[in-house]
Amino acid sequence: MVSEFRPLIEVLRELKALTQRKTSGYFFIATESNNSSTIRLRDGRIEDVIFSRYRNDEAVQQLSKVSAARARFQPGSVSPSGNAAPLSETALQWLLGGFEKDQSAQPPVKPEPKAAAPSVAPPASTQPPPKAPPAPKPAPSPSTPPASKTAPPPDTTPKVSAPTQREIVEKVALNYFGPIAVLLCDEAFSSSSDIEKVLAQIASNMPTADESNRFINDAQVALAQGK
Repeated sequence: MVSEFRPLIEVLRELKALTQRKTSGYFFIATESNNSSTIRLRDGRIEDVIFSRYRNDEAVQQLSKVSAARARFQPGSVSPSGNAAPLSETALQWLLGGFEKDQSAQPPVKPEPKAAAPSVAPPASTQPPPKAPPAPKPAPSPSTPPASKTAPPPDTTPKVSAPTQREIVEKVALNYFGPIAVLLCDEAFSSSSDIEKVLAQIASNMPTADESNRFINDAQVALAQGK
């Protein structure tokens, strides 16, 4: 189960502790805006960072804009990185502790506005104003028929309720995203009960529109076949 949302600084402190323990595995981060990030650790070294469709330095820049997130670490061996440009020393140092300086900076405190001088009200009249007569209540129209109680129309929106749907979608997502698919499915299924919205949210993490459409098509075929 994924942890609750907490300040990003706490999530990054957990990442820093993992690097100090020389661990290997995948550190998954999910934001409140349903974006996801994956940080690969090999023997305590941060090998690369993915944030949505961004890689390494650009991914770290996007991560620095996050205020709250939740995270999960999956220990184990990690696959070799691709051909993306490696992390710069600046981005690496920010992940390993530079975020503490950013988070500790506080905005200047605005001075409190001065209280306005109380205005002097004119002396109240000793005689109360005359009360207006109450307005007559409108008589009910005999021609208006009473409102009939009708049942609301049935909700025809497809719902994600069967556990098998989650299992089927997660199985397809694993072929596209690898271990992070579990986290992406957690976020999507907890955000909506509409299967079309669930698939669209997971597909938004694909790098290209063609891959997004291919994932949605594969998932819909698998759901139709029930496997």
